[in-house]
Amino acid sequence: MRLRLVAALLAALAPGGLAAQTMDFACPAPGTTFIYDSGTKVIARERDGMDCLMDRVGGAPFKLRALLFDNPSANGADISAFLAALKPERLWPLEVGKKIEARYSAGGQTWSYVLAVARFEKRTGPGEALIDTFVIEMNESGERGQRSISRWWISPADKFAIRYDYSDGAGQANRAVVTSVTR
Repeated sequence: MRLRLVAALLAALAPGGLAAQTMDFACPAPGTTFIYDSGTKVIARERDGMDCLMDRVGGAPFKLRALLFDNPSANGADISAFLAALKPERLWPLEVGKKIEARYSAGGQTWSYVLAVARFEKRTGPGEALIDTFVIEMNESGERGQRSISRWWISPADKFAIRYDYSDGAGQANRAVVTSVTR
């Protein structure tokens, strides 16, 4: 009996153990506030198809497409043409192993993208809690040898990316970590 209990506990704690391995698209509940390690606050408003309508406190409202891309972006750029080419909503429902590919051309350059649900893992989230996440990876490559990778950790419980990392072949990197969620 004790051996069965230990085995059940290990299975529950293992990456992906007893947790759902798929996630349907959903937006955070209206009024949910996310605070990042930078101090930026974002408030969920409502759902509009595959967009979550959000407010950036002290900034402009934006649409969060497929829980991945802000439009307009944090720097104010309209990325509608990029989103129309990429169609990130095709990644939903999330399931480990699912991937999509796209090409996008702008400014005389063409980029190739592969977005994939890379894995399901436990991750330290807001409040230092250990939470379930889907890791989405986007590999971007340019025709002139440029490369970058972006990663999002999507929390099914929060219906939001609790962490984002970016790095490229030129040595640039960025990250955003949600430190607090208030419902």
